[in-house]
Amino acid sequence: MGHKFFSIQYLRGLAAILVLASHALLYPLVEHNLGFSRLGWLGVILFFVISGFIMVVVTGEGRFSAAEFLRRRFIRVVPMYWIATLLAAALALYAPQIFKTTVYDGTQLVLSLLFIPFYNPVSGGIHPLYKLGWTLNYEMFFYVSFALLAFLGAGARVVCLTIAFSALALMGLIFEPQSAIPQFYTSYMPLAFCAGAWVGLATMRGKIGQLSRNAIYAAAIVGLIAMIEGFAWGAEIVEDGYAFIGFLIFATALVLLLVRLEPVMPRIGLFERIGDASYSIYLVHIYEVAILSGIAFKLLDPADMFADYLVAAVSIIGGTTAGWMLYQWGELPLLRFVSKRFASRNKPPAGPVTPAAA
Repeated sequence: MGHKFFSIQYLRGLAAILVLASHALLYPLVEHNLGFSRLGWLGVILFFVISGFIMVVVTGEGRFSAAEFLRRRFIRVVPMYWIATLLAAALALYAPQIFKTTVYDGTQLVLSLLFIPFYNPVSGGIHPLYKLGWTLNYEMFFYVSFALLAFLGAGARVVCLTIAFSALALMGLIFEPQSAIPQFYTSYMPLAFCAGAWVGLATMRGKIGQLSRNAIYAAAIVGLIAMIEGFAWGAEIVEDGYAFIGFLIFATALVLLLVRLEPVMPRIGLFERIGDASYSIYLVHIYEVAILSGIAFKLLDPADMFADYLVAAVSIIGGTTAGWMLYQWGELPLLRFVSKRFASRNKPPAGPVTPAAA
């Protein structure tokens, strides 16, 4: 399976655009429709399902080197996130008007860089200094958990991961821990990685390609119903457990369907480029949204709904463009530089060339 999944790249781009659109709409309209937050939440869940899928496919059926796996994940994820975090820290000191909720101390900065969850009194949740990094805290948790199971075959790995994450989620449901670290790691959110892992395992073993037309239709219908439930249930709060179930089913069905249709899927250059740049879009868009909206609403009336949606639309296009530029001129050169500095002496195992950061 040493090929690039264009379907997965398209979905990574979609996930990034959902998060971008959520923040672009929330910036002027947060008091009008909290449902816009659900767009970003769906994007994150989709990212996690994709990540679970890719990690299983990349590592293959047998055992793998945990050290090599974590080295690759470090190179792919950490340097860009550290730069984004340090930039947010610098801007919070010298240009605090750009952000609404970025205030910190030295301890919070260190915890953020080390991917250690903590309660952030400014944001009112378990968020690192660079608020978007809460998703990367889960990504690193998944990577480490996955690496600890490197001695197992793919099937046993996915089963053990599912049991472990389900047990943690059940503990969170029963005991409702209040401290940041146990509360964070007993969330149901990591179950999205497990869903993607099962789709990845089925793909490796040829099961997805054998799905009948009726099975495809059924998955599409169930996914659509689940998406509607995800937006409709508990709309007064952003993160609701029942809504999570709906979004998880939708995201899993979407990944399954597009992977099944991979052989007949056209190669669309724009979608592929957005997918390639999805990590950069995710990291940079909040700056673009804040700066563009800040300038626009000095010229336009924020009470004008037409102006609000116009600015949001421009922010979505601008954030996508900024992310692609960062990918070309920042992320790719940085990846090449860090890869050389942390080059492995061992020949890397074969795997899809799809970038796997979510």
